[in-house]
Amino acid sequence: MQPQVFPGTYADEHGREQIVWRIGPSRHWGPDRFDVRTVIRGVPVAGPDFDALEPHENAAAVRAGLYIDAWDTIDRCVFTGALPCTVEVSGEWRLGALNFELNLPLGGSGESLQLAVEVDGVTYHTAGHGYFEDAMHVLEQRLPEGVRLVSCVTCLFSDYSPHGHGLTGMWCHRDAKDAYLAVRSKDDYFEVPVTEQVLETYRCPDYQRRIPGTGYRG
Repeated sequence: MQPQVFPGTYADEHGREQIVWRIGPSRHWGPDRFDVRTVIRGVPVAGPDFDALEPHENAAAVRAGLYIDAWDTIDRCVFTGALPCTVEVSGEWRLGALNFELNLPLGGSGESLQLAVEVDGVTYHTAGHGYFEDAMHVLEQRLPEGVRLVSCVTCLFSDYSPHGHGLTGMWCHRDAKDAYLAVRSKDDYFEVPVTEQVLETYRCPDYQRRIPGTGYRG
């Protein structure tokens, strides 16, 4: 997955500020996984997901008024971002932004995600979800006829681990297409090589529209 940089905001009871999101190869898990990074009130934070961001220095985060939970991750705040995405409108691919708002309450209970995308001046949205996977499927169902999301979550060669997944992130199998398309069971899927972890909103040149019933997730 090519690195992505896009704007967003951070807000808590002390105020709201503009931030810049940076997503790229993980420095901890390896180049086939990604990390999410940004700087909040001068404090660098990073992690494997938007709801799992750890400050580089807890003391600096506390001095800046950030809230740190028992797992040393940021909570009690609201994040937004404008993720790069592609939308198909009457057969034409258009580059745009999928806007998200992530509410992280104290302790993590009640975490809520909402998404929105604008097409021809009309904004379509969905709210109250726990995962990008679910939210993006619902969002696409709300788009008008002839409009579709062109991204990894709707791609023929992507899937989710049977072990589960987080708020965002899924597996790409573009380098093992035939093996993936031959999957008929969970056991089959464990044998398929993984190219890399990708965002649901990402798209690469190998994109093909998903056929219902394909792979492990169907």
